[in-house]
Amino acid sequence: MTRRPKQKIRFKNDRPPERSASDRPAAPTGSRPETRPAVNYFEVRPANLPPRLDSLKALTKSGVRGYPDVDAAQALLAGVMRKDRVRGDVLDLSAMGGLLGSLPGVTLRAVEGSAAALSALAAGGLDAHAAVPGESLLERWPDRARTVALVLAGDRGNAYAAVQVAWAHACTPPGGTLYIAGDRDKGFDRYVRLAGNAFGAGEVVARDGGMRVAKLIRRPGPTPALPDPEGFEAFGVTVVGLPGVFSAAKPDKATALMLGALERLDPDGSALSGKDVLDLGCGTGLIGAWAARRGATVTLVDGDLPSVRSAQATLAASGLTGAAVHSDVDAALDPGATFDVILTNPPFHVGRGVVLDVAREFIAAAGRRLRPGGTLHLVANDFLPYESDLRALGEVRETLREAGFKVLTVTRA
Repeated sequence: MTRRPKQKIRFKNDRPPERSASDRPAAPTGSRPETRPAVNYFEVRPANLPPRLDSLKALTKSGVRGYPDVDAAQALLAGVMRKDRVRGDVLDLSAMGGLLGSLPGVTLRAVEGSAAALSALAAGGLDAHAAVPGESLLERWPDRARTVALVLAGDRGNAYAAVQVAWAHACTPPGGTLYIAGDRDKGFDRYVRLAGNAFGAGEVVARDGGMRVAKLIRRPGPTPALPDPEGFEAFGVTVVGLPGVFSAAKPDKATALMLGALERLDPDGSALSGKDVLDLGCGTGLIGAWAARRGATVTLVDGDLPSVRSAQATLAASGLTGAAVHSDVDAALDPGATFDVILTNPPFHVGRGVVLDVAREFIAAAGRRLRPGGTLHLVANDFLPYESDLRALGEVRETLREAGFKVLTVTRA
């Protein structure tokens, strides 16, 4: 019996309007015909801005928080900073598409951990710095900016928000100003109290629906301690999870179901020995490390820099080798790199939104990266409609359906 999802999911329009045939990129020679209108996932384009910000600009693409709009909290933040006539150097610890850089008189120091956002920032001519919360930025910018901006990612959990707050404190000089924005329904009030304990003076200065912006002035004092990484043991792997990384403290149910199903299909562990395996959307690196433990040569890829750092730590803690790559889907891989097996638990959330364009590009990447006879194993919530996309690769087999999830397998002809 098909299970219904436990919660209602509202799917955003995850595909831009169809372009005319003359505007579509030509399909590579020998590629399979598409069953859907051609969409360039990697296209960077202007973000949709609310009318009150029509004099500003930002770029965006699939995979950036808020796409095709700007993140709602960042939009409110930009309006507050414009009203306050903020000028000079501004360190933006969650730059996304560079909206704050379009404020009059602002010189933006853009920091991001999202490979998709870094692509948008580069397209806008910004030399953004890739970093994870907690990393020192003094080597890049020895003189600290007097104004720091941060959008809290409360959807990534308490530990991630805590490390964001501590990071902002370390980056703000005494007497400097932090503008912090976020979602009331994602713990903003709690995290602002945490920031207030470290910074001193501060207050909420703007509200718009559930979005909030607070302004804090840093007093002298120690920076709060950073949360420790989490971790666990599973499937013969020692997993290390940095704050905010998906499934940092325990294996998520979908991944565990897929690995369990694959182990039942290959009880002696020989099927992956000597194979080239891609863990696409690796998170903490459990899937890729599991494949490496079974003798595969592994490449682990994620668009989230904390996830890549976690995957590197997982491989090291497990005594395994492999390449962990920070990449917007497969963009950072060698153009000619192909694999015998691709394993993936694709994301379908970007920030607060439920979108499928990233997951669909994972499937398209499998089409680019699988060798003839190669196999894709994908696990997903059972209500997500990936089968039609997967059929472009070959016959879709349902390896497992259990507890609200399904494992889908495709072998490329």
